[in-house]
Amino acid sequence: MPEKPSTAIGLVALVLLGIGLAESSGSFARAAREPLPAPGYGSVSGYLDACSGLPRPPLASPYGFGTVTILSGRIRWLSAGTGQWQASLPRNDVAKERVTPQLPFRFVLRAGRYVLMGNYGHGSNVFPSVPIVIKAGRSVRLNIPNQCM
Repeated sequence: MPEKPSTAIGLVALVLLGIGLAESSGSFARAAREPLPAPGYGSVSGYLDACSGLPRPPLASPYGFGTVTILSGRIRWLSAGTGQWQASLPRNDVAKERVTPQLPFRFVLRAGRYVLMGNYGHGSNVFPSVPIVIKAGRSVRLNIPNQCM
């Protein structure tokens, strides 16, 4: 005896619901494995934007290879004379991590002011940086911008 159309539709809906639940539980499990910041700590994660002065080819990744360093403190602007200003980065390295276009950085830090600094390696003289304030119990997603223009 052939199945009624409503039964077949119901079975398809159940299968799709099961696939959806399996997918969402998988992403939940991945999120659950990521440690939550301890009291007084927060986290920052993201990518090192690719170093590019020209538009990227259509399939190229917007993210680059390199090292991300966390510096404790803030960027200070010093007069270089004749109306010119020069950025002075903090000197205290807190942590370092290698990144790829597929592997973002993630740091858990005590609440405070920091500077994220990128380094593309291979003799590059471009060190893009961005200031950030870490707040206790908060997670921030922030990419280090392309400053190669």
